[in-house]
Amino acid sequence: MKDIQRSLLRERRALLEQWVHASPRDRAEILVRIMDIDEQIEVGKTKHPRLPKRKVV
Repeated sequence: MKDIQRSLLRERRALLEQWVHASPRDRAEILVRIMDIDEQIEVGKTKHPRLPKRKVV
């Protein structure tokens, strides 16, 4: 699962770089793709939350 999130974050960074240099016409499409990646990352976080630490007695 970490590999998937890592690749999503890598793609997101690349898209942000493209967005900076894109024409105004292409920016909306790139932004939608970034938002889709953000959504996938959030779904991955809620599917596999970290387990709380157990107290040692």
